[in-house]
Order: sequence, then structure tokens, then C-alpha cells
Amino acid sequence: MTYQSGPTYPRSGGMAPIGYARPQLDLADVISLLWREKWLMLIVFVLISAIGIALASTQQKTYVAGARLSILLGQEYVFRPTVGDAGGGSAPKQEQIVQSEVEVIKSAQVAERVIRKIGLDQVFGPEEIRVSQGPDTPERRIAFGVDQFQRNFTADATANTTVIKLSYRAKDPAVAAKVLNAMIDEYLSYRREVLFEDLTGSLKVQRSEFETRLQEVEGEVTAFLGANGVADFEAERQALQGLLSSARADLLNVQSRLREAEGRYASSDRSFRNEPREVRLSFETDTSRRRLELTTQLAELQTRYTDQSQPVQDMRRRIEALDAVLQSEQGRAAGTTKTGANPVRDTLAADRARNAAEVEALTQREAILEAQVAQLQARAVQLSQAKPMFDDLMRRKAILEEQVRQFSTREASSQAQNEISRTSNENIRVIERATVPTRGKSWKRELAMLAIFFAGITALAAGGIRAFARSNFPTAASVGRTLGLPVLAVVAR
Repeated sequence: MTYQSGPTYPRSGGMAPIGYARPQLDLADVISLLWREKWLMLIVFVLISAIGIALASTQQKTYVAGARLSILLGQEYVFRPTVGDAGGGSAPKQEQIVQSEVEVIKSAQVAERVIRKIGLDQVFGPEEIRVSQGPDTPERRIAFGVDQFQRNFTADATANTTVIKLSYRAKDPAVAAKVLNAMIDEYLSYRREVLFEDLTGSLKVQRSEFETRLQEVEGEVTAFLGANGVADFEAERQALQGLLSSARADLLNVQSRLREAEGRYASSDRSFRNEPREVRLSFETDTSRRRLELTTQLAELQTRYTDQSQPVQDMRRRIEALDAVLQSEQGRAAGTTKTGANPVRDTLAADRARNAAEVEALTQREAILEAQVAQLQARAVQLSQAKPMFDDLMRRKAILEEQVRQFSTREASSQAQNEISRTSNENIRVIERATVPTRGKSWKRELAMLAIFFAGITALAAGGIRAFARSNFPTAASVGRTLGLPVLAVVAR
């Protein structure tokens, strides 16, 4: 049945036509339209499904070999400054180390090494390596092989661990395991080349340069010591300071003693000048000799007589008479007086001569010590003026000696580290090497289901486009809904 759509007018009445009405369809009308295009949709569905299933059937199984590595902190990640010690010993975080190792594993250089080691034809089939553009040269085939290799290879770091999971996908299970194990070996070799830089040669050159400069500075030090007439500058300077201090102390001591000696000389000289040259040595008289004799006799009488006896009393009166004579002016003047050199003046003369000699000796010693102090002080000033230059030379020498020591130590350490790195990877642990996988995976079922789904969608789309492209109404009810008029009759044709 065909229902032609004509001009419509407003249901409220009106004289001018508005235009052709758009069909108003419900779900039953849509199903009816699609049902009319069932053969077209069936043909499209069958054709696309057949093509998709045919393509899915060509897919082969792929085998995935897996391995695991453990990454620990190693010497290659510890910062060791070439000059000085600033920042030495610092290292990145464990997550950063693991991620760095992942990037090394996934690098194109490692993939190229594996391909060259095993062989491009052994890793890939002829259909997998096709040079689409440019000349088909071995190097371009290798480049395409590296690109395909990186698509088949995966390396992922496990969160919050030091483990890296490796996998390689291939059509041959033995090839997958072989390639992944070769990948591990080449990675361990390549990382040593990347992370362990051989600095032995450059360190040796630097050490030689510092040794040459050190020899030049040592030559300057030797020339400096010769110019200043010393063998050991600091020892000479300290000894000179000690001698200067001792000489100054001796000079002060001599000056103090000289002042004392001069004082003693002045005192003895005054006393010497004040003493007379001659003095009375003794004075003798006859009366005094007689009194001495009477005194002796009195002592003899007292041994025989008492003090009240007449002989004793007479002797005492005679002695008293002589004493009165001796005490009189005439008695003192009568007698013999002896004179001679003054012994005090002689003693003072000896003291004066001794003090004068001491003053002369101390004066000469003072002059000698003053000359020594002046000489030592001039030498000390000379060495003090030369000390800044000596300190600069010794500072340069110490710096160069330290640099030579550091570079010698690092050269030996670098050489030992290179020897160790050639034979071991102390911080890389191969937890699990790749084994030949026994189970493969194919995408045939998934691709077939996807093809069928796509065929159904395409068939519906084709049927819908064809159905809605028609200009007639599918049912009488759709005519009534569209025109707003009741359908009185249906004519079949």
C-alpha cells in the first residue's frame, strides 16, 4: 500500500498551505520500514560478517615470555664530585632509580643490540619486516625491526617495589624466551657503558697536571727559602722569636744589674773619698804600764788576803791614784802615739775597684746584648715581611697536594670500579629469567565477535538509510497522524 502525502492546512482552518508534512512515525512504523529492507540488511550483514570472520581466522597465536628484575641502589647512582666533596654521597629516590632503569631497558640501542645478536630473520618473520618507503637496505630493515621490537616489548615498574616486569610477545614461544633473555643480557651490558663512565684517563691527566703545578710551587718554595737563607721557614722564625725574647730578657737583666753596680760604685767612691789616708794606730804611756802591773799584783794579793786586809787596801789606793793621773789632762798627753795607713780606706778602695770592674763588664755586656737584639729584631722584621709570601706559597702547595691526593684516590677507585663493573652488576638482581611460554593467546574470537557486531550495526544503518529515504507512508495510521485527518479507506495496489 502506498500513501501519497499532499499539502496540509492548519487544523484550525486557514486558506494558505504551509508545505509538505513530515511523517510522524511511531516504533511500529519504524519496525515496519526496516522490515521492508530486510533483504538488504541481510546481504550487508552476511557480507561484512564473512569478511570479518575470514580476517579473524588468519590471526595466529602469540606467546608472551616474562621476566622480572630487582633494582637496588648502586654506586653508579651515588654522586661523587670530581673536585671537592660538596654534595658527595647524595643519591636519587628509589622510584627514580627504577624508572631510570626502565628507560634504559626500553631504549632503542638495547633493542638494536638484541636484533644484531640474534639476527633479524630469527626474531621476525618475512611478513613482519616490510620497508614501505625508501630503499630496502640492511640498516633500514634493522630500523624497522627496532620499531617492531619496541611494540612487542614491554617493561613496567611495580608500584612501591624495586621490581621491573619484562615481557616480549612473539609468534614462536622459543623465540620469545630467547629474545627476552638476550634482552636482559644486553641491558646489563649496555647499562654498564651508560652508567659507569671510565674516568680513569681523565683523572690521570688531571692528576699529572696538578703534580706538575705542585713541582713548580715546590721549586718556588725552595727558591724562597734560599733567598731568605733558611732551611725551614717556620722553625727558623720560631727559633728567632725565642732567641729575641731571651736576648731581650738578658738585656733587661744586665741593665738592672748595671744600675745596681753603678749605685754601689758611687757609694763606695764617696766613702773612699771621705776617709783619711792615715789614722792613729796606738797610744802608750808609763803610767798606764804601771797601772797594768799594779792591777796584776792586786789580783795576786786577793788570792792570799781578804779584801779588808791592809795590803789589798794599799794596792787599791795606789791604783786609784794612777787612774786619777791618767784621767788628768797631763796624763793623757804624756805618752807615745803610733800612726799608719787607714785600713778602712784600703777596704773601701778594694770595694771601689771591684765595683768599677763590675760596672765596666756590665756596660760592655749591655752593648753586646743591644747589638744582638738589634740584629735579631732586624732579622725578625725581615722574616715577618716575607711571611705573607711564604704563607701564600704554602697554601698553594697544600691545595695542590690535596688535589693530587684526591685525584690519586679517585683514579684508583675509578680503575677498581671499572674492573668490577666489567664483570658484575651488584645492584641488579635477575629474579626470574624468561622461560618458554606454553600458552599462547589468539584474538580470533574477539575479532570475529567484533566483526559480527560491526556487521549488524552496518546492516541496520543501511536499512535505515534506505527506509527513510522513501517518500511514502508505511501505514494508514502514520498518514492520519501526519495529516491530522481520519483515513476513510485503504486501496491496495
